[in-house]
Amino acid sequence: MDLRGYADFVPLGASVTPLRGSDSIMWTVKFRNGMTKRFKFPIRTTEEGTAVPDGGFATDNDINSAELSTEPASLHGPLWTFKK
Repeated sequence: MDLRGYADFVPLGASVTPLRGSDSIMWTVKFRNGMTKRFKFPIRTTEEGTAVPDGGFATDNDINSAELSTEPASLHGPLWTFKK
């Protein structure tokens, strides 16, 4: 995938190519004069497959509840609502 870089980080006429790996994303910038620079940034802080989706909180899977999946445990208290 090639994309046009914005003028604030890539000069006019350069090309930018992102490359995503399992642990990082690399941006390759090719300038008009032929110079190529690569920038690598990490995208994960945990190993693949080791993240806990519920964050270790108790879950309630009641689809009709006003609470989100890990509430009220993740709020450290009850869910408040407006009283009519």
